[in-house]
Amino acid sequence: NCTEKYGSPPAERDVTLDTGFIFFNLCANISDFITTFNFTDSNGDVRGACLITAQSTRPLPLLVWLHPAMFPTSSISLTGLLEQADKANLTGTSDGPLGYHILMPYGRSTTHVYPPPADQGIGWDNWYRNYNRSDPALNVDVQAIDYSINKVLTTQSDDYQIDKSRVFLSGWSNGGAMAVEYALNTPGIAAAAVYSPPDPYRDYNDLCAQDPYPTDFTPIRILYNRCDVINICVTGINFIDDLNSRYCNLTAEVV
Repeated sequence: NCTEKYGSPPAERDVTLDTGFIFFNLCANISDFITTFNFTDSNGDVRGACLITAQSTRPLPLLVWLHPAMFPTSSISLTGLLEQADKANLTGTSDGPLGYHILMPYGRSTTHVYPPPADQGIGWDNWYRNYNRSDPALNVDVQAIDYSINKVLTTQSDDYQIDKSRVFLSGWSNGGAMAVEYALNTPGIAAAAVYSPPDPYRDYNDLCAQDPYPTDFTPIRILYNRCDVINICVTGINFIDDLNSRYCNLTAEVV
């Protein structure tokens, strides 16, 4: 059932009790400075997101973080990104303001092209690679991320300001794969840095694998470990090797 242009068909909805519970606790107990919002995607599903704002009177970069499969947005507390949100300089200048705002869209409960138990649950559909914004059949996860970013960038607020030229993507595991794929197919993303992502184009057991065909050559840093579940590190290494073989100017190093 592979599609010629976009790989796998759209993931099938798989609503479970645990994901329903997690949705209602989308941003609970993460920070005191949170704005939440939602919208209904073209599938009719309600999608949520939360924005954690740093306390600054100056425009700050925006970091969009995509949670891993089977784990909610609160898993960001394991990454160190919250602790750096008022300390890191992502402005690109040595005297730029410190800190960044964090936007966390929420995925869907669907089927995944992973072995059990990761074959279903909350996450991101990086196997249906339709990033054509003029197509009514656009990947609804792309639609949700687009909406969340646009909502934040176009909302006027007295509490925070965003540097629209410094929008970054990050994510963990399945969220990392989606962040890489999104950054490679979306204009206006300054860079992406992800942890332990599987190959977003030719992952484990992907019967609809494709060659990467990025429309945007966004700078990306991929950090993979030895080793995540179901050999994710192997597919991550293969993805980097594949890009190196075709573009020949990437840098890979052990840290």
